[in-house]
Amino acid sequence: MHRAIPLGLRTIQFLIAVTILGLAAAMIRAQVLGSAPTTVRYSTFTGGFGILVGLVGIASLFASFIPDLVPLVLDGLAGLLFLAGGIAWAVGLRGVQSCKDPYRMLQNSLLNWGTIGSGDDTRYGVVRPGDDDKAWYNRLRGNCQRAQADEVLQFISVAFALGLVGLGYLQMRRGRGAGGYIA
Repeated sequence: MHRAIPLGLRTIQFLIAVTILGLAAAMIRAQVLGSAPTTVRYSTFTGGFGILVGLVGIASLFASFIPDLVPLVLDGLAGLLFLAGGIAWAVGLRGVQSCKDPYRMLQNSLLNWGTIGSGDDTRYGVVRPGDDDKAWYNRLRGNCQRAQADEVLQFISVAFALGLVGLGYLQMRRGRGAGGYIA
């Protein structure tokens, strides 16, 4: 296997992690009432960790002093963290099958930018004073799409991590020492 294949996989891994971090950061920045939900904050962690793993993996392709075990362990850990993130999103978004039901989305704490009050006196962060229904619905729908994208990317990252662990394991079985999974 040429260096281009692992480099391509690492680059994709890095770009997906940047996207996960960016989506979560946008949702945190948009939070109006209270603090951002734990699932969203955890996504910033997994995105940041994925960036670190991608950079170490890319560096290991060119720096022979980095043992193959380092990116292998980081990939395994990243896979577990991304799996936890994907599951957290899946659980948090349960009940929101599509981004078309405004009232289910409004009731979801991952999407509504926070709430104050209860019952008929509930105020949602996504609903601004003077908004018509279309304005807050469009914001909610955007949040929903970002959340679903973050969820899917977390699971895709699990697949990449498992694939890279497999490549690393094969490399170590061949006894090739350092070099970042070049077969």
